[in-house]
Amino acid sequence: MLATDDPFELAERYQNQRGQWVVGGLETQVFWPNRPQFIRFENLDFLLQPAVVDGQHRSLPAIAIRANGFGLTVNEGRAAVMRLATAIAWRESKKVDIVMWGGGSSPFRVGRMLNNAITEFFSDENLHVPQSEEARKALAYYREGLSLGNPFYSFLGFYKAFARSLPNGRERGPWIEHALLRMTDREAISRREELQAQGDNISEYLATQGRHAIAHAEREDIVDPDDPDDHQRIHLDKPLMRHLAELAMDERLGVPPPSSYEGEHLYELEGFRTLFDNEQLGALRRGELAQGREYMLPDDFYVMARKGKSCVHLGGMRMTAGGMDQGKLGVRLESPNGKVALEFWMDFRDERLIIDPIGGCVLLNKKRESRSDIQSEISLEQFKFLLYCNGSLEIWSADRERRMGKSEAYMLPANWSPDFAGHQRTLTGLNELLQEMPEIGDDPQ
Repeated sequence: MLATDDPFELAERYQNQRGQWVVGGLETQVFWPNRPQFIRFENLDFLLQPAVVDGQHRSLPAIAIRANGFGLTVNEGRAAVMRLATAIAWRESKKVDIVMWGGGSSPFRVGRMLNNAITEFFSDENLHVPQSEEARKALAYYREGLSLGNPFYSFLGFYKAFARSLPNGRERGPWIEHALLRMTDREAISRREELQAQGDNISEYLATQGRHAIAHAEREDIVDPDDPDDHQRIHLDKPLMRHLAELAMDERLGVPPPSSYEGEHLYELEGFRTLFDNEQLGALRRGELAQGREYMLPDDFYVMARKGKSCVHLGGMRMTAGGMDQGKLGVRLESPNGKVALEFWMDFRDERLIIDPIGGCVLLNKKRESRSDIQSEISLEQFKFLLYCNGSLEIWSADRERRMGKSEAYMLPANWSPDFAGHQRTLTGLNELLQEMPEIGDDPQ
C-alpha cells in the first residue's frame, strides 16, 4: 500500500472484484472494523468484513481473500486466511476463531453474528510473519488456545505451542525451572506462587495434571468435565501455560511477544536503518558518525501524520539540512513551495524518531498569494493538531511505497495545551479565503 492509499476506499474496490473468493467467518474478541477495510499481509490482499446487523440479516465478521487473484486454490486461500487470523490473535492476545467458511464469485457474507467488539479502524501494524514452519505451527496452536472457550482444550492449545517450541520432552522440565524465574505476566506469576506454596513441581504438574490429565481419558488422574473444581483449576493454570508458551516461542522459534513491538519500538527507524551499513549504524548507536564515512539520505520524502483512521498529508518535502545534534541525527525538510518546514531527529541509541510539533513544525512565511499558500497553511494546521491529539509522524519514501520511520504517539508536554477554539477559527478563516481565491493561474502545490 502507498502512504496515500485509503484502506476503506481500497476495500470498496476490492470487494467489487469478481473471482474465486474465500471467506472465513469469525467469532472474535478483537475489536473489528465497523466497515470493510483492506489490509495486506504476506504480500497478499485481504478484506476485513464487519459484522452486519440489518433487520433480520445478521452476519459474522470475516476475513476474505480473492484467491484466484494470487493464483491460489480455495484450500490455499483458506490457509492464508488462517495465517492472518493467527497473526491477529498473537498481536492482540485475544480469541480469533474461524467458525464458518464461505465464498463464491463475490465475498458473500457468512454466519450469524454473536458477541463481537467493533472499532472504526483496524491497525495492520505488528502482524507477525513467522520465519519457519515450526514457528507457524506454534502460532496456530497458540491461536487455538486463545480461541477455544473450553478451558481444557484451551490449555492444550497453549501446551502444544510450548511443546512445538521444545520438541525434546526431556528438555522441557529443566527449561521450565529456569523460565519460572524470568516470567513477567502477573497472572502467570500469581499461579506460579500458588503452586510453589503447595509444594508442587511445576514442570511435572503441568505435564501430568494438565496435559496428560486432559488428553488421556484412560488415566485415573484425568480431569472431569463435570467437576467444577477441575474447571477452576485448569482455568487458573491457563495463564501460566500461556506465558511459558510465549517465552518458549520467543527463545526457540524467534517469535517475539507482541509487547516487544512497543517496548523495543524498532518500527520507529525501521526504514532509515536500511540506508546505513553496520559500521555506520554502530557509530549512530553510540551517538556519533563513523570517521571518514559519508552518510547519504534521500533528497525527498513524503510526510504525513496518522492516528487510527485519521491522517493528514503534508505531502512531498525536500531535505534542506541534516547533521548530528547531541547524539541524534537531525533532518530538516521543506515543502516545494517554501511554505512549511519540519524538523525531526533520529536517536539510534534508543531507536526513536523524535518530533516537536510545537517548535519543529513551522510556517516559513505568511504569504497567502495563491491557493497553494492557503492549502499548505491548512494542511500544516491540521497536521499539527492531529499530532497534538496523540497522532504519530510518518516519514515515507518519495514514491510513498516504503515507510522510513514512524514516531510513537505524541504526548503534549506538561502544563501546555493547544488552543482548540483558535484552531477551529483559523481553519474556518483559511477555508473562507480558499473559496474566494481564483483557481486560474494558480501555482502548483
